Amino acid sequence: MNKRLLAICYCFLALFAHTSAAQTFSVSDPKLQQCLQSIAKKEQWRQPADFIDIKCHGNNIRSLQGLEAFTNVVMLSIYNNKLSRIDVDLTRLKQLKTLNLARNNIEQAELAKLESLEKVYLFSNGLRSLKLGGLTKLKEIKANNNKISDFHYVDLPRLEKMYIFNNELETINIYDLPSLQYMDCRENPMPDELYDEMDQLEHITFLHDGNAEDW
Repeated sequence: MNKRLLAICYCFLALFAHTSAAQTFSVSDPKLQQCLQSIAKKEQWRQPADFIDIKCHGNNIRSLQGLEAFTNVVMLSIYNNKLSRIDVDLTRLKQLKTLNLARNNIEQAELAKLESLEKVYLFSNGLRSLKLGGLTKLKEIKANNNKISDFHYVDLPRLEKMYIFNNELETINIYDLPSLQYMDCRENPMPDELYDEMDQLEHITFLHDGNAEDW
């Protein structure tokens, strides 16, 4: 009888330990927390360091606070949510290669010193200001369908593709991008003189509107 009771106790303890282990992470946004719990259950991940991919789409998420603990994440996709700003220190995510924050309500974004980042998706946000710096492995950025009028970058040695069409850019630095192969900058109020400069760079494919008044 004692042995049977002991065995039952061990079972309850094991179940409690497993349940507790599965709850060893928390973030400030309840919708994000719910999504992370769902991912953890599916993948049998128990702590922030276990997470590799985080995909939370259409969950009405408003904050990313707490995600800085998920230091091994390679892909972070918070697509189609309610973010108004990037309120987390992304530099803590040393393994991050893909960042998708498209279709949110972010008005300003500054991404810097993300050593592993290769792809960034920020389209359809309402962005007015975008600053990129020290993204030494970045290959592609999609920031189209925003309201960007202030765009600055520095140290993007591997950037190959840039999508910035349908913004409010009056100018853009088309130089200092040694690996650039393709830029779509249509539907921006840029001057014809800048388009002429683009056309002279034969090693890069530029999509533009010619005379800004045409669109």
